[in-house]
Amino acid sequence: MDEQTLAEVERAGTQFNAVTAMTVDRANALTAESNDRRDSGQPPRRLEGIPFAIKDVIDVVGYPTTMGSNVRSDAPAANSAPVVDRLEAAGAIPVAKTNCQEYSYGILGDESAFGRVVNPVDAALCTAGSSSGSAALVAAGVVPLALGTDTAGSVRVPAACQGVLGFKPTFGVVPVDGVFPLSQSFDTVGLFASDLGVLTTAYDVIAGDDSGKAPGPGAVPGLTGSGARTIDVSLFADDDARARDLLMPAPDLTITSANGPALAELLEDLAPIYDYIRLYEASEVHKDLYAEHSADYQPGVAKKIESGRGLCEAEYRKQLEALAELRERSLAVFGGTDFLLTPAIDGPVVRWDEIDSGTAAKFMRYSMPFNVLGWPALTIPLPRAGGGEGPQAVQLVGRPGGDRDLLAFASQLV
Repeated sequence: MDEQTLAEVERAGTQFNAVTAMTVDRANALTAESNDRRDSGQPPRRLEGIPFAIKDVIDVVGYPTTMGSNVRSDAPAANSAPVVDRLEAAGAIPVAKTNCQEYSYGILGDESAFGRVVNPVDAALCTAGSSSGSAALVAAGVVPLALGTDTAGSVRVPAACQGVLGFKPTFGVVPVDGVFPLSQSFDTVGLFASDLGVLTTAYDVIAGDDSGKAPGPGAVPGLTGSGARTIDVSLFADDDARARDLLMPAPDLTITSANGPALAELLEDLAPIYDYIRLYEASEVHKDLYAEHSADYQPGVAKKIESGRGLCEAEYRKQLEALAELRERSLAVFGGTDFLLTPAIDGPVVRWDEIDSGTAAKFMRYSMPFNVLGWPALTIPLPRAGGGEGPQAVQLVGRPGGDRDLLAFASQLV
């Protein structure tokens, strides 16, 4: 990795408070390896020389994993997470670990021991979270690729607020080993990118060659190749220009709103299941740490952990059963539909000084359901209209296990 790129990442990291550590030693060692391969005549790997950033809940060998928290060990990680190893094996170069909402627990990105990340689009606008810093480095144009995690929208919502691509794969397809958990029933490693081709290649790398099918029974096979497609837009208001303009280039596409009632019922049923499971699992993850260091947590994060304490394990098991049943029932929503198109967030990107008690729910309204269901989803930024208007984005959702099909279809739109 050339010194100029590292300097640009460091500059942007400081300007936007997006970096917790520069991984210079690792970058230099892997760059030397890449140069040796080139000099010996070996063909370039799929991501040869591409710089990438890593959310600081994901282990990188030789560097502490801070989780955006004062409650941490500063001992360097003994091993990298498999997603990092896979990107490096494909030739990508890690350049920085990125600032994030403490322990990934919050969609606004407003609480980190390092302070909140600054939105490169407009410093007055909320970055969203929890993968705020990874989105910011891509939005600033200093890296083309970054890793984040997504439990209720923590990749897709920051991508929407900062004007970049954000992808959450099918639940369970990408390994989460070496990633500090928030809620294991919903946690997914995701990707930010400025270019869909880079994102698609990176997905292929981190998912592996056998990831075309969702894990476990009940997956709906994705359609592959070209041909007639059907997309449901029933979660948009009537004749929403964002949906109409984005879909215009796609050939042989049928647009429908037939799934509206079924989707509305799913949205109503899944929220309480998500809330109970997430509160219980996050509280269990933090039980010992919180007992010893409660005063050192960020106030809002501490409040969420407190909310999960004392929840009943028997009820948690019932909610897991309800989740499995909901995921099975949800497959019928697709029927003859290949994709769903939804808003990315409910309303415009808010300013930091406009955040209120309802903002988090608006941010998660269209993202969280697809963590609960486990379906792949991609935030697509839309061209800005000018006049100071903030970023706008939509979300493209695919069949479970149909990640590559979703990304291939998206390539017709962007």
